[in-house]
Amino acid sequence: MPHLFRTTDNRVWKASQPIPLFRTDGTECVGIWGGSAQGEKLKWWLSKPGHELVQTAVVSGVAVRDDETDEVRWGETPDGVRLFFVLEPPVLGKTGEAYRIAKMVTAAATPAQLAYFRDEHFALLGIFNPDGTIKTVEPLRPPDPAPAAQGELF
Repeated sequence: MPHLFRTTDNRVWKASQPIPLFRTDGTECVGIWGGSAQGEKLKWWLSKPGHELVQTAVVSGVAVRDDETDEVRWGETPDGVRLFFVLEPPVLGKTGEAYRIAKMVTAAATPAQLAYFRDEHFALLGIFNPDGTIKTVEPLRPPDPAPAAQGELF
């Protein structure tokens, strides 16, 4: 699952922080990035009361942190694409203020993404169609993975 993304203004966004999001009609809302929602289960997520599909501003890159090495690997995105989130209904925080959790919509990683990012899911890239459905955009091919380190010769 992606851990970071970058918007075209070079701002880096990470989980647990408020993210500006946009509804299909263009109105802005805010969600706290908290996890992911697999694209294969999107209908189920959106069938839950109070859940809605929203998108980010245009993005320029997405990163995944390797669970084994903790290395962050960035991948560039096609021009003009956005990421999608499922925005959950508001809940009250400890301070009494309402907030909404936003779960990033992911898709199965391509073989090249799996080799480079070492993760089975990657961000679903696209834009909203006028009817509110998602027009998916194919991801760019990531760089080839680094070769394995050579062991000791003697």
